[in-house]
Amino acid sequence: MKDKVAIVTGANTGIGFELARGLLERGATVVLGCRDLKKGEAARLQLVEASGNQNAVLMQVDLANLARLRNFVTKFEARFSRLDLLVHNAGVWPRTRRKTEDGFELTFGVNHLGPFFLNHALRPLLERSAPSRVVVLTSSLHFEATVDFEDLQFKVRRFHGGTAYGQSKLCNVLFTLGLARRLEGRGVTVNVVHPGVVATELSREAPENARNPRGKLTPKEGAEGPLHLASSPELAALSGQYFEGTRQKSPSASSLDVATQDRLWAASLALLKLPPET
Repeated sequence: MKDKVAIVTGANTGIGFELARGLLERGATVVLGCRDLKKGEAARLQLVEASGNQNAVLMQVDLANLARLRNFVTKFEARFSRLDLLVHNAGVWPRTRRKTEDGFELTFGVNHLGPFFLNHALRPLLERSAPSRVVVLTSSLHFEATVDFEDLQFKVRRFHGGTAYGQSKLCNVLFTLGLARRLEGRGVTVNVVHPGVVATELSREAPENARNPRGKLTPKEGAEGPLHLASSPELAALSGQYFEGTRQKSPSASSLDVATQDRLWAASLALLKLPPET
């Protein structure tokens, strides 16, 4: 990873922190995409000390605010001429229905629309930097989920945190496979990984028994799968695949449906007011 530039969203804690550490230890320049700059700076100092690599750069990435995402992309492209790796790690699992700054339901907005928007904005740079990689984190809960295209944001149906989270994780897989098809032959690989059941801050709103770390992986263990996809030379040409940890597996049957992938893609473009594909 020497001389390579990576972005890791949600890098101030949990899997993102450990993934950033692994990339820094391998010589990469890592942009720590964090919503909270105070927490992000504390993490940056820890990562520099732990890795011995000074090239940890803190920048604000707020997936719940499109204006801040645009600002991030502008600042990133002014500072860096290439992007070798983009890791969509940050996510939320709220128990109640809340909204992003732009009025989207929070779970769908942060876990899917934010990464979709960020990836759309950085896609030209990823292509110019080829060979490059995109790694998306999801959950095995996508196997049990469906996408309700008539009510993506729980405006009609009763909100349930687990249902909303599962739908967003299925969207992560659908997005990955759809993006991989669109980038085929362009030197950019796109893969998606379930890191395992990891004890992180993601479950901070969950009931106490669900927050118990007993039996869960540590963040360092959870980072092994994403780090494998991000840096392993033997995976340089692999794209459009689903992993659980470091093992390649088949995702849910519904996520493999191309029509569903394209329907979500079109809906996302429309919601974000991005130009439709020609």
